[in-house]
Amino acid sequence: MKKKYLYIIVFPLLLGCTDVLNTIPTDRLSSEVYWKTDQDAEYAANAIYRFLESPGTLIGRDIMTDMARATFETSDETKVETSIADPQTNIFQNTWNDLYKGIRRCNDYLENVEKIVPTDVNKVNRITSEVRTLRCYFYARLVAYFGEIPLVKTPIGISESKTLTRTPVPEIYDFIYTEITEAASFLPDKATEIGRVTKGAALGILARTMLFASGNVTNTDNRTELYLQRAKEAADAVIDLKAYSLLPKYQELFTYSNENNIEIILDHQYMKDIYANAVMNNFGAVSLGNNGSMLSPTKKLVDEYETKNGKTITEDNSYDPKDPYNNRDPRLSYTLYYPGSLLPNGTTYDSRPGWSTSADVIGASYQVSKTGLLPKKYINTEDIGQSNRSNCGINLIILRYAEILLIAAESRIELNTELDVALSYINQIRQRSDVSMPTLSIVAQKELREAVRHERTVELALEGHRFFDIKRWKIAEDVCNMDKVDGIQYIDKNSGELTTVTTDYKKKFTSRDYLWPIPYNERQLNTNLTQNNGWD
Repeated sequence: MKKKYLYIIVFPLLLGCTDVLNTIPTDRLSSEVYWKTDQDAEYAANAIYRFLESPGTLIGRDIMTDMARATFETSDETKVETSIADPQTNIFQNTWNDLYKGIRRCNDYLENVEKIVPTDVNKVNRITSEVRTLRCYFYARLVAYFGEIPLVKTPIGISESKTLTRTPVPEIYDFIYTEITEAASFLPDKATEIGRVTKGAALGILARTMLFASGNVTNTDNRTELYLQRAKEAADAVIDLKAYSLLPKYQELFTYSNENNIEIILDHQYMKDIYANAVMNNFGAVSLGNNGSMLSPTKKLVDEYETKNGKTITEDNSYDPKDPYNNRDPRLSYTLYYPGSLLPNGTTYDSRPGWSTSADVIGASYQVSKTGLLPKKYINTEDIGQSNRSNCGINLIILRYAEILLIAAESRIELNTELDVALSYINQIRQRSDVSMPTLSIVAQKELREAVRHERTVELALEGHRFFDIKRWKIAEDVCNMDKVDGIQYIDKNSGELTTVTTDYKKKFTSRDYLWPIPYNERQLNTNLTQNNGWD
């Protein structure tokens, strides 16, 4: 495993706090003794990176889409995906809090960094640009979840927070565009230390944000063409850096041995024993000693993968429903565990009722997958056998080059320009050496739109993207309303008949669900905050 840069977690900087004797506190960092050196700026910036999403947060978002369902039916994700959540549901408050905490740390940094007389001006400018970019990342997430939210650019106190109002969405996106465009000029093409925000990361975040903005999820910002052009330009700028390329083997993207590889543009860095995550315990098979996967992938996701011939399973006469996982796009086997897959400990995963006594069999406990399928990404041998399966050090990918190629392609398709270039980017991804799917030759805008959406679905599956994609494409109401959720297909041991695991779990998505509600507690504290439609 390659050595990783370890971000130093520092205590929150309490600015301008004094006691009645006006003495310098000895139990916390104070602006009286901090903000003196270049290293102070570096340490303060390092602490902000920990507010990037955790695996449970990022991967878990795909529970609330058509490609998965919640395993644990008492979870907040269950409430959201069955449309019974309300503004007091914890996931809304927790998401709001986590992102605004990150923003507060950014604002604290930006308020105080000017107190430093830099030894290395370029270094401090670089670090400051990292912080500006991270603040934009947090705001991009907030606006994607909640729509209009307060745009806060400086540290504020409790009294000020009670007077805030929601900022119009166009103003937030313009702020992000200006901030990242300016910050990128101070950022290096390659990271000075592993894990830091680079020019490519900043521009990549901008490209993703502008592409989401083009979907006008709030129905309050019709500048679709402007956002698509911005997304195209930012994605093109990342490509033009020539600092990234596709990792030849897709199946190695989510492994310890290939952390920080040529495809990774930004990731959340972790290290066992020091700053760990719980990806194995939250998503691994029960037979490996885990709590069970938070999400149970669906047959609908499986069916999205083409056959090796480049056809859908309904178009290809060679597809055998009795052997549904054979002769498929290899990304299926790199993304999911299904009956017959090898687990990291060398045993065979078998969730088929009646065929196995494994702890993973459907119905064996409340912890096992409800569909018989499990996520495979980030589940590694290195995390098997340790007593604490929450002590995982695998990095979480926030942004990778394949997404940039897909943004560059999709923005062109929607602008109806350079469609040949868009097609070439799609084919690059399909032709990764261990994927090697047939190249496409389509040229019409409609068919290309379908192709790029398909590629995003299978290339980025269970990485947290689908949650946002189905909203900006305005298809969530079509794909997420299900009277039942299907899982694995297998041959029943007694009858010999082809059987599809089906749960009567009802997923529901209504027009209100495109935006999450402003959390109940926030509106109790600040009556100026209006509520999103359908959540009163």
